[in-house]
Amino acid sequence: MKFVPAPYTSYSVVKNDWIDDNGHMNSGYYPAAFDDGSCAMFDDLGLGWDYTTEGTGSIFILSASQDFLRELLESDRLRITTWLVTYDKCRVHIFQELYHADQGYLAARAEFMFVHVSLKTRKVMDMPDKALHRLAEIQAAHEGLVSSTFVGRQINLDWKSSNG
Repeated sequence: MKFVPAPYTSYSVVKNDWIDDNGHMNSGYYPAAFDDGSCAMFDDLGLGWDYTTEGTGSIFILSASQDFLRELLESDRLRITTWLVTYDKCRVHIFQELYHADQGYLAARAEFMFVHVSLKTRKVMDMPDKALHRLAEIQAAHEGLVSSTFVGRQINLDWKSSNG
């Protein structure tokens, strides 16, 4: 078995065009930062952008939930962690955390459900066997390591902000 990072860790930076009139990173760009952060895991699965350009299939976001905990400013360096929560033959469920890389604080967290889609038919299709095998290895390595109450929670007025 090939080494499995637990979690996958990627780095990015808050770009100038991500800044809004409040002087901080606009909420619309957090998905871009999380997307950058998920590339390491999808590349490891063989389902990254190289796979997409081959024209057979790709990974699309099916569902997302995000919390914004602390603001980020232009040029802040980011550290993004990615954990596999679960998967099936055509879907991948991940949990991510976005940290200020220099100050270490948790700025945002997100949960995403991805679906594997045929680029020819634009319909859901099973992932390649090689990706499913690697997902099983990742699941074994990540099992029990995601303890955040954020994963799978419902949004309602009883929700209380916490880092858990």
